[in-house]
Amino acid sequence: MKIEPYLMSLLASRIGSISVQMNNVMVKGARSSVLALARDCSTAICDANGDVLAFPAGFPMHVGGSTLLGRSLLEIHGKDLHPGDAYLNNSPYHGNTHAADHTVIVPVFLENELMFLAVCRGHQADVGNSIPTTYHARARDVYEEGALIFPCVRVQRDYQDVEDIIRMCRLRIRVPDVWYGDYLAMIGAARIGERELVKLARKYGAETIRAFCQQYHAYGEECMRDRIARLPAGRAYYETHYDPVPGVLPNGLTVRAAVEVQPKKGNIIVDFTGNEDSQPCGLNMCEATVTAAARTAILNRLSVRASEFPCCEGALARIQVLMRDGCIVGKAHHPYSSSVATNNVADRVVVAVQCALNQLTKERATAEAHYDMGVSLAIISGTDSRYGGRPYVTQLITTPGGGPGQNGRDGYLNYAISTGGLHYTSSLEMIERAYPILYILQELVEDGLGAGQWDGAPAVRTVFRALGDPVTAIYVADGHQNPPRGAAGGRNGSPSRVFLASVEEGVGTRRIEELPIVNEVVLQPGQALDGEDSSSGGYGDPLERDPERVRHRVREGWVSLERARQLYGVVLDPDPELLAVNKAATATLRAHLRAKSVEQV
Repeated sequence: MKIEPYLMSLLASRIGSISVQMNNVMVKGARSSVLALARDCSTAICDANGDVLAFPAGFPMHVGGSTLLGRSLLEIHGKDLHPGDAYLNNSPYHGNTHAADHTVIVPVFLENELMFLAVCRGHQADVGNSIPTTYHARARDVYEEGALIFPCVRVQRDYQDVEDIIRMCRLRIRVPDVWYGDYLAMIGAARIGERELVKLARKYGAETIRAFCQQYHAYGEECMRDRIARLPAGRAYYETHYDPVPGVLPNGLTVRAAVEVQPKKGNIIVDFTGNEDSQPCGLNMCEATVTAAARTAILNRLSVRASEFPCCEGALARIQVLMRDGCIVGKAHHPYSSSVATNNVADRVVVAVQCALNQLTKERATAEAHYDMGVSLAIISGTDSRYGGRPYVTQLITTPGGGPGQNGRDGYLNYAISTGGLHYTSSLEMIERAYPILYILQELVEDGLGAGQWDGAPAVRTVFRALGDPVTAIYVADGHQNPPRGAAGGRNGSPSRVFLASVEEGVGTRRIEELPIVNEVVLQPGQALDGEDSSSGGYGDPLERDPERVRHRVREGWVSLERARQLYGVVLDPDPELLAVNKAATATLRAHLRAKSVEQV
């Protein structure tokens, strides 16, 4: 059956809009600040074979490997799927990302024939880890990690909860009511998706839906082949270095990525087989996160808009990801822990692939993005006496560092993390209302950016204090010893740093001790956590930057007058209210700095 272009466009748009509708329902119904405020959740629609058809409302790390979820469900329960079923998967060994991402999958039927899978994924406030965090970097294995693992477990039958599973979760998870509220939001969103997809299938018929899915994947493959054909052929290699973590990765980790572009075949091959074996810690990636990280990096560099090609498995499969079993950048095997699989090492993987392509093409060539899961994204826990000693666990998803300088563009300030894409940041006031902390400041750090012809975005400083109750804060940062590197002559970003600070009446905040960047600390009332996220690297020689852009940065407080002279060779006259570029002095200074640079080489 031939699907006409107008009908393919209509069906693709409708399925995509259903995914967006599911996401809206999940956010509106969620109870945790992680989902309701920061929207750390995603949705996708897969076809009857488990291949993803649409993910317009998802994080790249969440949805880039969605097909693995669908295929895992079909492999385990393919002959035992029924209308009214729902399945819970948070297993990194079965197509999921990490234990903190609970994923609800609902099979969608038309007249007892499986037509779709509705997928809803939400990062939980707590999943029962052995310590109160969803990112347990020091966990030697999945047992020390501690979370309940659900490898495609049936959690609803005939549209009713399987109470045994609910009881297990409520007993194990520290904030059971918060978890159950988020669970209901995910279930409700998936059921909305089921209802709308059944309507769609009834309207057009099973034969049309089957034909659409097959031809849509073929169309996606054709579009991706065409885009890859415009790239130069070649091979590239890049490596970046994850910081040492005492007791976990004492020597750090070299993340290696080899990329081969085959324009005539319409393939891009991303090879991670040269990386180290799995490590006894929670920093191991898994099949889903390695796949998603590679695809995210390639799509970023291809400069492909969603309107230019379908985000379906037919298109994504042209990005072939090679990985080894039992590798830290590969397919994790039980009982190795993948607690931090969605960022940290994964961020290094995205950056390594993006920067490797700099060797083949300057289109969207990029420096390294910032590395961090520090104070701005810390997980806090404790009890709140304001609400009768109520226990709480949550991740503070506020503004982290910005993006890297790219060929032709400055770094995007709200870039967040390489694996996250565009996410919302929680309202500081809403966090303060819900939890016993007070934000003292969150600001850009002057002279904290990676200078270049195109600047990396500046570092962000975040300071919050405990109020009337002790607050446990856990963070897993990177980028202190190995801050983000610049490219094509751009300067490196600033390193990440974390401090314990005191808060004194009439004095303000005073840093009293520098802390490890992977740490668990208990803040007493009157103490604060003070952290600077690493900034991103710059792209291109700073002496080639437009002096007017430098002037604007100085006026905004991002760059000091002294650094404008030292890094960019720009002389500004401070007398006018809006400053002014001294063009003659700038030309002379830049000539001097270029000559000095040549002499040093």
